[in-house]
Amino acid sequence: MTLVKTCVHYHFLPFCLHFDRWKANVMHLFIQPAVGITPRNCGQGPVKALEEARALLASIGSPSPTTPSTNDRVHALIYQADALVDYGREMLHAYPYREVPSYWREFYTDAGILKALALGFSAFRGRDEGGGVGVGGGLEVVAVDVEPLKVAIAVCDNVLVMAGASGERRRDLVFEMLDYLETEIENGQDQKEDGAAPMVKRQKLSAAATAPTVVKEKVKLGEEPDQEPIPEIHFPILRIHLPTMDEFQQHVNGGGVEGASGVPIIITGGIDHWPARERWTDLETLCRTAGPDRLVPIEIGSQYTDEQWTQKLVTMREFIQAYILREKHSGTDDGGNDDGTNAKAATAEIGYLAQHDLFAQIPRLRRDIDIPDYCMIGPNDQEGYDPPDDVVLNAWFGPRGTVSPMHTDPYHNLLAQVVGRKYIRLYAPKETSKLYCYGNESQDDKEGEGEGEGDGGSSMLGNTSQVNVEEPDLERHPRFAEAEYLETILAPGELLYIPFQWWHYIRSLSTSFSVSFWF
Repeated sequence: MTLVKTCVHYHFLPFCLHFDRWKANVMHLFIQPAVGITPRNCGQGPVKALEEARALLASIGSPSPTTPSTNDRVHALIYQADALVDYGREMLHAYPYREVPSYWREFYTDAGILKALALGFSAFRGRDEGGGVGVGGGLEVVAVDVEPLKVAIAVCDNVLVMAGASGERRRDLVFEMLDYLETEIENGQDQKEDGAAPMVKRQKLSAAATAPTVVKEKVKLGEEPDQEPIPEIHFPILRIHLPTMDEFQQHVNGGGVEGASGVPIIITGGIDHWPARERWTDLETLCRTAGPDRLVPIEIGSQYTDEQWTQKLVTMREFIQAYILREKHSGTDDGGNDDGTNAKAATAEIGYLAQHDLFAQIPRLRRDIDIPDYCMIGPNDQEGYDPPDDVVLNAWFGPRGTVSPMHTDPYHNLLAQVVGRKYIRLYAPKETSKLYCYGNESQDDKEGEGEGEGDGGSSMLGNTSQVNVEEPDLERHPRFAEAEYLETILAPGELLYIPFQWWHYIRSLSTSFSVSFWF
């Protein structure tokens, strides 16, 4: 018993040091609270509750005999921070995503940081002997529970996804906490498997080295035997091998490449050097690199124009098992029904990790790719085109059968196909009148009426066509038959240039991972 207690306590000391440093950093940040968190913006009650939670955090570690026990203070902080997180979430959902005031993002971020810290500390169970917390304190640690650490990771991911970890230096702190929490989970799981605590302090191990297996069989993504039939290509897109930067800029701005001018082209050889080209074909490696317990936002449904389409947050492990491998399993990872009905139902649904900046949320994935140099050109001014300050990255990861309905993007786009194949069809801006976009009452048959209205669809989907591209209803959309288009099967390792204002429809033929670069 003495040996185990000594070893676990030794394992606990590094956490105490990290906790004390994080607490000091948080308290330093909170000396000057996020600019927008004021009674005028957030209300007197919420601001006071946040200040009380900060004060409670400050009390943890104080060896005062007049304060409640350490465990009581930690649990009280979890309770208070949880209430603050719930309130902040309600305020985030009270606005359209792009219109959420910055002070509510900051409020949610600070509440989440407090909750994650308290959960992290609660993972180290023990009895309080009155001496407080930290090296040399009175908390005698006897066990490590990884479950609160997993919940803390989920809290941090919610802060990143929902609020962008808003506030001065909050983002760096959240990333530091995530990195350490993941390492502690790995160490705790190893300890459980070994049946005893480690005799020596473990070196920090990467997620790729120690995460639990999520794939029962070796799966090479994009090469599964069960794939969608390959459509016949009638109007192919020109493929060009590694055009020079000058050639590409001239093409984008109307000069043309090999006779083409300002139209979509496919660039071959442009991402062959990416580590992702090999690493992301292995599902186990991909999951371990991302982190199996990291939360990611996914879309549920074949396409976002479906009535039943919805969104939710799941762990990377759950997403891969339920929607990529489509395994049936009992129980859920994140608080779902424990009878397995959710997971079994998910196998019949399509889940899509779509249009999400996964690389800002999980930076270690960013190391497997590069922003193509072609994104650094200077496109000419066009009506409606407002170039972004930086290249905008988004991940698109899902099984075969995912569909992006025909739509336009607000920028020029380079779509990198890392894994799998996609069927893509593109229409020039001059064909817009034949494509029946939502909310356009000037087209034949007044196709904006009915569909998309009532739920704000006509305004929310103004860049989206109502036409089912591969199986069009020509009685409802007769002019669509006249629209000219280009099409392709985008293969692994290829870059598709989609010009500004060009309509595009995309359907995955296999499990697929793509990265879009808006510029």
